[in-house]
Amino acid sequence: MKNTSAVAVRKGVLTAIILIFLQLINMTAALGAMLEKMITSAKSVKSVSPLFYGVIVALVAFFIAFSFIRSLYRPGKPKPTPLYCLGESLVIGLVSGVLIAALNALISTLNANGVKIRTYLDMMAPDAIKTAAFGREIPVMIGIYLALTIAGALLGGLIAWIIKSTGQPANAWAALQRAIAENHTIRFIRRNKIVRILVIIAILIFVFALPFILSPYGISILGLVLIYAVLGLGLNLIVGLSGQLVFGFVAFYAIGAYTFALLTAPKPLGLEFSFPIAFLVALAISGLSGVIVGLPIMNLRGDYLAIVTLGFAEIIRSLVNSNLLADFTGGPQGIKDIGQPRQPGFIESLIGKPMPENIYFLYVIMIFFAVTLYIVYRLQYSRVGRSWEAMREDETVAQACGVATSYYKVLAVIIGAVIAGAAGALYASRNTYIGPGDFVFMVSVNSLAVIVVGGMGSIPGALIGAFIIKGVPELLRDLENYRMVVFGVLLIAMMIIRPEGLLPIRRKKIYAEPDKDLEILKKELKP
Repeated sequence: MKNTSAVAVRKGVLTAIILIFLQLINMTAALGAMLEKMITSAKSVKSVSPLFYGVIVALVAFFIAFSFIRSLYRPGKPKPTPLYCLGESLVIGLVSGVLIAALNALISTLNANGVKIRTYLDMMAPDAIKTAAFGREIPVMIGIYLALTIAGALLGGLIAWIIKSTGQPANAWAALQRAIAENHTIRFIRRNKIVRILVIIAILIFVFALPFILSPYGISILGLVLIYAVLGLGLNLIVGLSGQLVFGFVAFYAIGAYTFALLTAPKPLGLEFSFPIAFLVALAISGLSGVIVGLPIMNLRGDYLAIVTLGFAEIIRSLVNSNLLADFTGGPQGIKDIGQPRQPGFIESLIGKPMPENIYFLYVIMIFFAVTLYIVYRLQYSRVGRSWEAMREDETVAQACGVATSYYKVLAVIIGAVIAGAAGALYASRNTYIGPGDFVFMVSVNSLAVIVVGGMGSIPGALIGAFIIKGVPELLRDLENYRMVVFGVLLIAMMIIRPEGLLPIRRKKIYAEPDKDLEILKKELKP
């Protein structure tokens, strides 16, 4: 532990650098305003309160000290004492407080002398400078910064020491899981068929009531999340189960969307098919494209497979964006006035008036999501799914065991392509407009991120991943220019904490009873 004090000083400098960076881009104020809105339920915050601004400063020191004290507990090394942990945390808070206070003292002094700080630091407007100084004189401001960083660091170090010394909350979480598993009421609910049915009915009632509870903006976000969940389920069959690294999944998504759009829109082809027919044709064309892609890549693996599928996606994007094919695909201008499903007559007779179009279409998306979920679940826990998983673990061994790897590879691509085409058709119909910009490479990246974040091969993980990838950025919209930065930080933190995904796939475990089996074997072997 002799060198840890020097490390603590470096951690304090790192804390100060983070605080200075956040302040110079005015992100500390944005995070404080977001926190103030969440706690006070205010609709808008014009100027962040000094209290919440200070909370963000203290939180940065808290997390740095927390991570540092946790790193002191290593196997085979002596455990640090609580006073030692608090001393190192104090160093972090003191160093970071001195540096961030010195910066703000310099900025406040220059501003008071008439220097236009905004000329050099674009985000440091007079209001931002006043907020960063807490509206106080320089000596008081320095004391506030020192108090915030020291308090945050001490609290972080103390909590880290408690967690590592007592084994909490890991032990508490394990004890809670055991208590839930052994609880008689919960065991009764799991085993009682009638109770399970009632729980399922309650969930269905909530799901079908949800569109009427949400705002129009919430309905739009939920629809987009479900479409990406469908896209993630399709990609999960290819990447998560069969282990084929596909980077051009957006191609099937675009084929389904453009096929549906061309068949239902008045221009450029003027066919104007009904929703069911156009939807089925889009599925068929997407499946055919899966065959076209799947057959040549049967013997490809790894990076080669990723490059080929990426090239296919770029071919599709170039074709729909080409002016030469504008008479057939709409070209760069895209296709508008895409058809939507018509409401059946019995809906109006039941509720007395037509259902709002956005609510009805959300029901359509939810129903298709449920159907896709059922199909993927049955595939995953069938002989086909086991063959895919065998290929994913070791293709050579799977082939030696009798698995027709080429056949199952193509089958995974075809089924995934059909599901992606269906998601594309729903997306086109929902927006009533599509263009080449809707099918860029980032769509493939987002769909891959859905299953990585949710958990490779996990069906519930696809829904959670879709919410994280598409829903969370919308919830962070209050951060304006910083929301993607915060979103990226959250993703990095999640991958460090849960690298296997939020809801990784879990196989049922079969426990053998060796003593009992041995007794049976002895009885059978008796003369």
